[in-house]
Amino acid sequence: MPNKSFYGWKLLLVFWAVIVLNFAFPTFGMSVVNTYMAGAMHLDRKELGLAYSVFTLMGGLPSPIVGWSINRFGIRLTMVAGILLVGSGAVVMAAAVHTALEAFLVLALVVGFGAALSGTMGPQVGVARWFHAKRGRAMSLFFTCSGIGGFLAVPLLNGVISRFGGDWRSAWWFMAAMSVVSLLLAALFVRESPEQMGQEPDGGATESAESRAAALESKPTRGAFKTTEDWTLRETLRSPVLWMLTITYVGFFMGFFMYLAHGIIHLEGLGHSPAAAAQSLALVMLASVLGQFAVATLGDRIEMRFIFAFAVALFGVGIVLATHATSNFALYPYAICMGAGFGASYTCLATIQTNYFGPKVYPALLGITIPVGTILGGVGPVIAGWFYDSYHSYTQIFFIVAAICFASALLLLFAKPPIRRSAVALQSRAASQVTSS
Repeated sequence: MPNKSFYGWKLLLVFWAVIVLNFAFPTFGMSVVNTYMAGAMHLDRKELGLAYSVFTLMGGLPSPIVGWSINRFGIRLTMVAGILLVGSGAVVMAAAVHTALEAFLVLALVVGFGAALSGTMGPQVGVARWFHAKRGRAMSLFFTCSGIGGFLAVPLLNGVISRFGGDWRSAWWFMAAMSVVSLLLAALFVRESPEQMGQEPDGGATESAESRAAALESKPTRGAFKTTEDWTLRETLRSPVLWMLTITYVGFFMGFFMYLAHGIIHLEGLGHSPAAAAQSLALVMLASVLGQFAVATLGDRIEMRFIFAFAVALFGVGIVLATHATSNFALYPYAICMGAGFGASYTCLATIQTNYFGPKVYPALLGITIPVGTILGGVGPVIAGWFYDSYHSYTQIFFIVAAICFASALLLLFAKPPIRRSAVALQSRAASQVTSS
């Protein structure tokens, strides 16, 4: 019988569509929706930032639960549960929320937690399982879902709200309908691993870790480093390299979510119309796709940390340019630098962790590192709101974020692939010491 075609690329498309419809729209479109909601509820800048922060925090802090759920119940059931929560939360936001406190609670406990379950964590684990040799390309192509989803979400939701006379609730009804489509895709087409379908990673022959290691020893290593060993969680957490990578969240990740929450109102304060501000933020999201495609092209050929360092620095340049984007032309260079820098940085961070420590530990590792980024991404909008309310400008906090990005870029140059001190190596050393004595 003829071999079945490799399902990994089809699964990648399913993951991509689900994230665009159910995750990217509330995550990135909320920058538009919350701005209208803040006007209707008379929220100040700190409260506007808090509305985004509570969603961001609950979208990432439950990552240990998500990792446990993926290992216990599988990717598909975890994502289905999350989609049901996001859809239900969208209905509640549209039909029942009337105060800021009610909005904060629903955004955090229902939409945020649902976004955690049905967000990028499950697909990242799936991509790591289905791809090895082409993992960098596959992961980069998957992450274009965020950029393209954000590019579509911002102007589309702004258009929906405008069509319904500025009613921000209409956007939530729209997102509830998209959750229904996402639910069908995830329930019908998500598969856990190539072994489940009698296939192998990349569609090629399955190799053991030992045979891959022997092959690497027999010829020079080319391209990006990819471990052939399965690190344990304890070994991974003891590696200084992991925390060198994680600290980059302080710059590009916190800065990006800070700008998502305040970018539109920042640009309006510089004299741009709401439509122009929304289009500019959409351009940021579209530019992130350029960064992701760059990683897709180069990520399996060039050591990932060098691409990562350049991308983080590029984001820093973008946020500096955003401080004085007063002319129509100035809306373009900052958006390209910021978007491409973020898109490439986030893709590099996701890919380099599985390259350095292996796919087996990846779900548990994400359950620990994602909350770190989530806390930073969650407090960033509140901090930016405090700076604005105190100094009537975002310039100070934007420059602080840029400085952190430039420092992170230098640090990444030293984040070399770690060497695992496996139990076998330790036992061999102990045995040789006993023999010599």
